Amino acid sequence: MAHGGGQVPVYCSLCEESTRIEWKCLNCDMLMCDKCKEKIHVKFKFAKDHKVVSIEEVGLHKDEIDFSNISCNKHPVQSCVMFCKSCVYLVCPLCISETHDGHGLVTIKKGYEILIGKLKTRGKNMGTNINKLEKRKEEVKDVDRTELSKFENTMKKIKDQNVRLKKEVDQHTKKLETELIKKWEDLHRCTETEEKEVSLLIESLASKKLEVDDIIQSNDGKIVFVDGVGLVQSMEETVTSPDTKFDSIPIFLPGQITLYNFGSLENVSTKGDIKIIKQFDTKISHVYFMAACSEDTVWITDCKILQKVKIEGRSLKIIDQKDIETYGMALTPSKNLLLVMEGPRLKQISGQTGEMTDSLYEVKGLDETSTVHVNSDGKVTVGAYSGKVVYPAIGRRVVIVMDKDGKHETTYEYDRHGNPIFTYVRNITRTKNGNICVVDKLSEDYRARVVILSEDGDVLNTFSGHPEVNTDKIHFKPKCVFTTSSDNIIVSSTSSYIYFLNNSGNYIGYCDTSIKGIMYPRSFCSTETGHTYVGCATRSDDKAKIYEVDLL
Repeated sequence: MAHGGGQVPVYCSLCEESTRIEWKCLNCDMLMCDKCKEKIHVKFKFAKDHKVVSIEEVGLHKDEIDFSNISCNKHPVQSCVMFCKSCVYLVCPLCISETHDGHGLVTIKKGYEILIGKLKTRGKNMGTNINKLEKRKEEVKDVDRTELSKFENTMKKIKDQNVRLKKEVDQHTKKLETELIKKWEDLHRCTETEEKEVSLLIESLASKKLEVDDIIQSNDGKIVFVDGVGLVQSMEETVTSPDTKFDSIPIFLPGQITLYNFGSLENVSTKGDIKIIKQFDTKISHVYFMAACSEDTVWITDCKILQKVKIEGRSLKIIDQKDIETYGMALTPSKNLLLVMEGPRLKQISGQTGEMTDSLYEVKGLDETSTVHVNSDGKVTVGAYSGKVVYPAIGRRVVIVMDKDGKHETTYEYDRHGNPIFTYVRNITRTKNGNICVVDKLSEDYRARVVILSEDGDVLNTFSGHPEVNTDKIHFKPKCVFTTSSDNIIVSSTSSYIYFLNNSGNYIGYCDTSIKGIMYPRSFCSTETGHTYVGCATRSDDKAKIYEVDLL
């Protein structure tokens, strides 16, 4: 038989002595001498059903792989005659009788084909894993490049702030730069570490794949069974990518250029996005103000009609309605509804009786209230003014904080330089850290800005829209400000854009809600358990919609 360019004598597969081959069992794929055919093979299980033909009928193909010289590992003097699929093992006649009788035995040639198939499959899987790891390696590089860009942009913003504040903020700038550099170095160290780990995995797999390829191409049965079996078993292990969770480089959120708030490095807790959960149809054209008095009961108004509605499934049931003009409202912890109406005193609707009376909250010395907000601790914050609403303002424009008994605690009117802060206080919210966020209307055409004050009265920040949305032709016209459960601020406008700020008034992002299916969002409210509702306006006689949403 031809083998490796030389002639190797062919022995009987059973006795391994006689070279006078007379027969071949097609089922066992064994060559036999005449004696073994008559004395040994007939004792094999189901031998009577095997097809044994003379060697002249089949011939010996010169390229046929020689399986006759593979010694049994357990019985070295015996040659392997079968392959046990159950044990993935070559077996000799003694192995069969001692251990493997009744197992899934096939010919050595068939076992060879099974192993080659497994090796090819493992090789293919290795290739797939290499591709996955290469992809992950590129993802890690992308993270590195993206975060480097964020790092550079953030560093630039920090330096820009530093230039504007000059020497007064050098110490703070150094602190932020050091913190940012450390965050970058930590992240970069992580990306480098994972890149090295992935590279080592790729090298290891590539090395094993070369071994697999060599075995597959060797055309040597002994190598396949000796080396291939071990490789098949070792390759059963699952290759797991490190898949490190990288801490993103924080962005720099600049504050107003003052000594009180230079800015800070923050990992923003919101994506600046919104998702609809449910939709409800109202019986009014606009929902300019909202207040949630329970999990399923909400006050809404279009400034002329005030309704108390109950959420029933996906419908709203009107349980109370009053034809009164109101320019703002807020709910106290005792569930009484405070209303901004004409005059210096807020009105109140009892949560128990539904009766409307004068409240304890009055802005003495001023003509009108313009908006109201109630904290969870019961403190009431109002906007108020004297004189007429004109632009520029003539008369006083103030924000007043009162305790739950109506006593004035703090009045905000002037900045540290003695200049009036406000033109017309249109809407107010407060954050958990005590900051006051005010929509300050600046002109008759509703152009406005958002002013953020500290409890001490310092102007921490002002927000006048975003250049990607607001231009000389598309003015920033904020309507409502609302504090989320995560203590961020949402600003609605006359358009379908809403803006996200952190609790210091630093910009986070914006969202065009019309893409989500929410047209002209105006008002927000939330329940004690965190359900958030958005009230909308319309540009026609259609009825307004309310949405339950998730803020992302």
